[in-house]
Amino acid sequence: MKAPARFLPLHASLLTLLLALPASAGAAEAPQHLRLGYDVYVGGLKLGRMTLETDIKGEDYRVSVAAEAGDMLARLIKWSYTAEAEGAFGGVHGVAPRHFHSLRTLRDKSWDATLSYTAPYGARDTAVGFSQTPPPSPEDADAVPLDQRPGTVDLLSAAAAISRHAEGGDCASRLPVYDGRRRYDVVMESRPGRHIEKSDYTVFAGDAIGCHVAIVPVAGFKPAGRGSQNFWTAAPDGKPRGFDLWIGRPVPGGPVVPVRLEAGELFFTHVVGHLAQVEVMPPRP
Repeated sequence: MKAPARFLPLHASLLTLLLALPASAGAAEAPQHLRLGYDVYVGGLKLGRMTLETDIKGEDYRVSVAAEAGDMLARLIKWSYTAEAEGAFGGVHGVAPRHFHSLRTLRDKSWDATLSYTAPYGARDTAVGFSQTPPPSPEDADAVPLDQRPGTVDLLSAAAAISRHAEGGDCASRLPVYDGRRRYDVVMESRPGRHIEKSDYTVFAGDAIGCHVAIVPVAGFKPAGRGSQNFWTAAPDGKPRGFDLWIGRPVPGGPVVPVRLEAGELFFTHVVGHLAQVEVMPPRP
């Protein structure tokens, strides 16, 4: 029972770090409301399906994600994760989040969390509020000092800013993130692009922009221990944890989105994420 559970923190991290919002509004007729499905494989075994839905109206964005354990894990453990973020492009970090909400379940427990942001949106001193049901433990509640929370963004909004920046073909960017439990920077660096062929694993075919994603801990990270090597622990060697990501345009005239992910430094095995489904949705009313 314990072994599959070890992969769940990685699954949640890939869920959020894999995702990025469309980079620019583009032409009026271009599809701006997409539903994307990602399959994640660990050591060649399918871990599960993650779904991303994005919607852009002018400078406003909304993104929602959902994931649950695949058949292999579902037989052993009940786990699911959903989250939604909304805000507007702009501000000192490229995005000004307004609201973030997530629901995480594991076996018979659940955690319902909300991040709220007060005006002026996008300012360096934007206040960030956090609440959770059930409330976090005193240790977790104080893990990130109050003076390190203002001016940060949620992780999905950070992905939105990174993707818009990457539209120009350069991934280099750095975003300060506070997720309610940890404070860290998401650092993107450019890597060589690659041509991806359509296969039984992916629906994408074409050239993709190469990026490297790293998580730089600031506060709230516990030292990695035996059986807890994941993105949300501090690596023993002090180096930031990360993975390689390729971003492409699966719909002609549409936005750029992640199309492939590779990580080989965790669990001593290889992790691969494929874009397995693309659906153009009707505009929201």
